[in-house]
Amino acid sequence: MSAESAGAVADRALLERVDALVTGGYIDAERAEETAAAVPAARQRVLDWLRITSTEGDWRRFERLAGLALHLHPEGLGPILATVLAARPAGPAGVNTEDLVDLLGELRAPEGVAAVAALVRERKSTDGPYFTFCVKALQTLGEIGTPEAVGFLRGIATGDPTAWPDPLRWHAAEELGIEDKLGFDEDRMLGGS
Repeated sequence: MSAESAGAVADRALLERVDALVTGGYIDAERAEETAAAVPAARQRVLDWLRITSTEGDWRRFERLAGLALHLHPEGLGPILATVLAARPAGPAGVNTEDLVDLLGELRAPEGVAAVAALVRERKSTDGPYFTFCVKALQTLGEIGTPEAVGFLRGIATGDPTAWPDPLRWHAAEELGIEDKLGFDEDRMLGGS
């Protein structure tokens, strides 16, 4: 066995060990730190493992590793998540889009704005009547808060009222804190009485 293939086998064994530690339940900061203490290489290798599992289409493992990486703060996590999110709908079947949107918001990853905005555009006509996914995506854009994200939210809130459902207009305005300024009536826009 060559040194290179031995290294790949050893790396795969580390990946398997880390995955076993993070399988089964939510990965919070404490669990992430315990995992990194048990497998110190996880801090340096987690981004490579995300790329590998993405290439392999192993989305459940990808999601667990992304949850781990969120708390380990490796430089470059946002672009990996944004790339996977942007690859849909033609790309990854089986990836939990909602979790990726949440992670991009928690990271405040500017790389995710275009992919999250594209999802809102794509789902605005099919996510009703409660628009739970779109609202989560709008909240993520609010968390990211870049000029591009704010511009997208502003476009929904203040743009042509026929282009966006009222609940999305309300939530975009709320993310910007301008719903009162725009004279929006929450009950009317959200379908209340």
